[in-house]
Amino acid sequence: MRRLAIVGLLASVLAVPAAAAAFGDSSGDGTLVVHSGSAPRSIPVVTLVIQGTALGHVSSGSDQLDKVVIDDPNNTGDIAASSTTGAVVPVTRKSVSDTETKFVGSDFRFRAAGGVYKIWIYGSGVDVFAVGRGTVVLQGMSDGSADGWYSVNGGPQRSLPSAPSDMLPIASSSGANG
Repeated sequence: MRRLAIVGLLASVLAVPAAAAAFGDSSGDGTLVVHSGSAPRSIPVVTLVIQGTALGHVSSGSDQLDKVVIDDPNNTGDIAASSTTGAVVPVTRKSVSDTETKFVGSDFRFRAAGGVYKIWIYGSGVDVFAVGRGTVVLQGMSDGSADGWYSVNGGPQRSLPSAPSDMLPIASSSGANG
C-alpha cells in the first residue's frame, strides 16, 4: 500500500513540470525519478546536487539501516524525514556539520524542498523524485541483481548501472536523458 501511495505521489508531482511546460515555462527545470534502487552497503544509490526539490523513500524492508545525508549550504532549513508506519528502526536525525544533516532508519520518507542541496542516498528500496536543475550520479548493485531503474528529464527508464554513472545533467534545456 505504501508503494502505491508513493507511486501516486510521484505521478502527481510529474504532472506539475508537464503542466508548466504546456504553459510555456522556460525555467529549464528537469526531473529525476529513481524506483526501487539498491547499491552495495557503503555506496550511495543516488548522489544528487539539485537546485529545486527532492522527495524520497528508503526501505530495506528489514532492520537493515538506510541513510540519507543532506547538505543544505544556504541553510534553507526545509529538510525533514519521517518513519513510515511499522518501521522496524525509527528514523533518527543527526547534525553532521553546520550544513549537513544525516537521517538513519529502516523505512522512512525524506524531503529537501525549494533550495540548493547535495544529497547522498544509501540503502535499498530507494524511491526518489526530484525537480529542478542540477546533476546526479547513480549506482546500482555490482553483482547484477535486481536494483531498480531511473529516468532523467522524462527520458526512458534505464536499469541502474553496476558502476557509478557519469554525472548526468538534470534540466529540460539540456536535452540529456541519461
